[in-house]
This record gives sequence, structure tokens and C-alpha cells, in this order.
Amino acid sequence: MSKGYEERYLMTLLSAVMNQKESPAPLRNLNWEKMFRLADYHRVAHVVYYGIMGLNEEIPQSIRQRFFGKYLESVHRVDRLRSTERQVQALLERNGINCFFLNYSDFVKCYPIEEMCCREFIQIGTEKKYVQAVRTLLWNADFEERYTEIRGELYYRVPGNKILCFNQTMFFSRLMQKFYIKLLHSLPNKKGTNYIQEMNASEIYLFLMCRLTDSYARGDISLSQIMDFWVFYKNQGEFFSWPYIYERLKELKIDEFAERLEYLILRWFGNGTGIENVEIYDAMESYIFSKGTEGREISAQFLPLIKTVADCYSRDRKKEELLRLIAWMFPDREYMETIYPALENVSILLPYYWLIRLGRYFVRLIGSKIGDKFRISKKTVFLLMWRRYQKVKVGEKKVEIEEVEEDTKEKTVETPK
Repeated sequence: MSKGYEERYLMTLLSAVMNQKESPAPLRNLNWEKMFRLADYHRVAHVVYYGIMGLNEEIPQSIRQRFFGKYLESVHRVDRLRSTERQVQALLERNGINCFFLNYSDFVKCYPIEEMCCREFIQIGTEKKYVQAVRTLLWNADFEERYTEIRGELYYRVPGNKILCFNQTMFFSRLMQKFYIKLLHSLPNKKGTNYIQEMNASEIYLFLMCRLTDSYARGDISLSQIMDFWVFYKNQGEFFSWPYIYERLKELKIDEFAERLEYLILRWFGNGTGIENVEIYDAMESYIFSKGTEGREISAQFLPLIKTVADCYSRDRKKEELLRLIAWMFPDREYMETIYPALENVSILLPYYWLIRLGRYFVRLIGSKIGDKFRISKKTVFLLMWRRYQKVKVGEKKVEIEEVEEDTKEKTVETPK
């Protein structure tokens, strides 16, 4: 996929904002509606607003207003999430929930301006066995569970506090799941707590890289995730233990992908110099912006997890189709009772009525097939009737003519000479 100019200019704006440089003017006309949709999908519209504030461009007022709305949300979000994070940490500590936080308060400081932070929720990692306990505690604290396409459980409380809780099942790779569990069991407690655990810079790097890799393989990686990783990498890189990181990346079998992704991020937000094999990074960009539909073959060469995920999704689809077929063939008792009221009193006959229902269905199916084969269309029937009618009319006219001729003959005979 050759990226459109909107995708390229979006990355130019984000790079200028993150590096605190003046935003360059676009070299051609832009589809600003598409620009907003792209930025909003990747959850970076509030950052783009900083880039367009000083632009002397004819941006439709309605689009500017939408960017401004996202900026306002980010302004209100920072203090709100800081405060909520402290409250939730205290809540889980009091109730003995072993967990770790990807501290919003720490990440927000990595951005040039705190309101640029791409985090929209507090993030809590725990074990699978604590899912119900956390759900109950948050429910009692006036949080309600919300649907999310992000892996994990999302909780929301007015006026906009969001919490994302996750466990090892957030990862597709079994190696990543094992790494997560091992990490959770080895983390030290945060100072002054007995249950809240804390990761060091290297461990946070590994966790973020695992999550980026997992999202990339599924085709739903976002620019907000990448920017979150970049600002952390840029601010905390001096504290990384690279031998430890390289060893873990090899164990996880994502060392080559991690290197490629870092180069791509440097190309976007860093100096971008010294990068070879440009076609690989073009393919990676296409893969990200097309949600995993293009550039897949090249990406799969250094990240086999992509093919594994695709194969699994294919198997899952076949399994879902089979389950739907079984559910249709053998519906539950409540549904069957609406068709066969006798089942209300004799539920043991449910299998018998299943067979009756299927038998009736196949009889109707066979009957309709036979009917289709011998059925005469309405048009054909109408033509046959019309022709029959025409024949009758012709016959009647012939009879009339014959009768007239006979009458004429009789009159001729009776006339005197």
C-alpha cells in the first residue's frame, strides 16, 4: 500500500510536536476529514491539535472544533486519572490484591507537555484468579464495566475515569503469557505497600514491547501505543539493562521484530538516519495504517506470530460456524416449547422433537427443490391462459361466421324467382 498524503503528513505533524519543532505546512491539499478520522482512530487527535494550532491553513472550522474537543478531553484527563490512580492503588492494597500499575503519573511526565499523554486509562496488571475480586471492588467503588476492543476489562466511572485491568490472557503467544506470570511472581513490592508491585525500567520496556508485538501481530496496533513506548524509551533508556533485555527478547522470539520496530520508531520520531532496507519499513508502515491487511508478507518474515494469529483466527471462525450450526439444529428447550407446547410437561421428549423439527425442515427443503424443478412461472401461466382465451375467441368468431353464412343461404333459397 502506498500511503496517502494524509498518513504521511500525520506522521510529520506528530514528529514535529513530539520533538517540539514548528509544524511544516502541507505541500498539497489535504482531506482534513480523513486526517481527523486517522488521528482519532489511533487516539492521537489531541496531539495533532498542538500541531495545527499555528498552521496558516484553511482547515474547516468543524474539523478544528473536533480536534479541539479531543484536546480538551486530554486536558481534563491528566489530573483526574492521577487522583483516581492513587485511590485505586489504596483500594487494592487494602483488599490484598497482588498487582502492578503501569503508573500513569510516571508516564505522563515523559511527554513534552503532560496533556499530550496518549494514555486514556489507568492500567492494572494482575493474575487471572483476581479478575472477579477486582470487578467486585470496582463495582462497589461506582465503576461499571464497559465493552472494549482492547484486550482486558475496561471500567468506567463518571465523569470520565477509566481503568483497564488485564492478566496473562491479554497475550496471544504462550511464551508471552509465561513471561507475564513469571514477571508477576518475581516483582518486588512498591515501597510502603504489601501487595502493589513495581517494575523497573527494563521490565517495563519488555512488557511494552510484548504488548506492541501482540497488537502488531493482530493487526490493531495504534500510534498512541507507539508514542507511549517512544516517550518512555527516550526518557528512561539510560536505565535499561540491555544484556537482560536482549536475553529476554530472544527467549520470547521477538528480538528481530523489536529491532525492526525500534528502527521504524526512530524513522518517525528520531533522526531516522542510517536505516537500510527502506522497503521493509515502508511495508511496516503500510501494515500499521491498513490495520494489518497490507505489507503482511514482509512483516511475517521477521514476526512469525502474524501467521500463527491468522491461522488461529481461521480455525476460530470454522469453530464458530460449527457451533452456530449445532445451535440451529438443536435449539434450547425454551425455543422448542414455543413450537411444540407439549414439551412444557414432558421435557424428556426434547430429543424426539428435535428429530421431528429436522425431519419437517428436510421434507420442506426437498419439496421446495422438487417444486423449483417443475414450477411454472406466473408469466408462463398467464401466456398459456391468454393463448387459450385467444383460441376460444377465434373459435367463437368462426361459429358466428358459419351461422351467418347458413342464414344467408336459407334466405337465398326462400326468395322467389
